[in-house]
Amino acid sequence: MNSQDSFYANPFVYKGKPLFVEFPITAADTAETAAARLVKIANKYLLFTAQEKILDVTADEGVVTFEGTNGYQVFKQILV
Repeated sequence: MNSQDSFYANPFVYKGKPLFVEFPITAADTAETAAARLVKIANKYLLFTAQEKILDVTADEGVVTFEGTNGYQVFKQILV
């Protein structure tokens, strides 16, 4: 990894930063409404914790997509 971005610095040898986004789902939600809520919460949370845009979070017909904003970002594990 050649990026020296201090946002991902930690006290260990390997750089990395866990991100968690939790959002409510009700019985009345459709895939589209749940995805829209997730995008809204994720964008707000990520901006609040990072103070700059680190991920592009979008939704299209109930499918949520997370994309890094630079070529050095890698998702190691995604839990649903």
